[in-house]
Amino acid sequence: QAILPQAVSAYVPSVVRLRAPPMSVKASPGSAASGSTAFSPREGQKADVMSLEALHDWRPTENAFGDSFRNYESSKRQEVVQRTYTTMHTKQTVAFAKEVRERWLKFDKAEMSVMEMIALLDNLVDDSDPDNDLPNSIHDFQTAERIRQEWPEHDWFHLVGLLHDVGKVLALPEVAGEDILEQWAVVGDTFPVGCAPEEACVFGRESFQANPDLTHPVYGSKNGIY
Repeated sequence: QAILPQAVSAYVPSVVRLRAPPMSVKASPGSAASGSTAFSPREGQKADVMSLEALHDWRPTENAFGDSFRNYESSKRQEVVQRTYTTMHTKQTVAFAKEVRERWLKFDKAEMSVMEMIALLDNLVDDSDPDNDLPNSIHDFQTAERIRQEWPEHDWFHLVGLLHDVGKVLALPEVAGEDILEQWAVVGDTFPVGCAPEEACVFGRESFQANPDLTHPVYGSKNGIY
């Protein structure tokens, strides 16, 4: 973690200066086929075009353990990752989601700067991640810097990479206090409650078998409450 202060000092000025002009999003010509998106800037500014294929298909060839990315079958962290997702898919219900919203949407837990929140993530290693076991604070800077390396012109994207894990402070007592949430309620790939799960969810529909909503006449149906 000794590298973190250097990363902080190197990146903070860029973050402070980030201020994207108001933009509207519209489909670029041929976007139905290409999947690209064009951003319409103010008059006199150059339009940025980012290919969604390039965004979603780009990734290094190996993760931190020399394994393929998103290996949910035999990763180095298989036991903890599978346990986290199984617990998540068992306990994430409509009732639980309503309870958590009631507790957390009061905004009465803390008032902190973004950098203070990221620093707290020194104390959290994501139990749902098969690709690395670094504290999420370091992972945030790695993500932001790698995005900046690949897409230097998209400063808003660099900021998204830096901030993408900040919500995990809900699992830390320094912020959550008595309302602390376990990692299964905070980390991992998300899915909607209130409807039947898709097979595409990590570990598939089988991992939801103990979820009581699965047998609910509405929550267990294809479209559910939606």
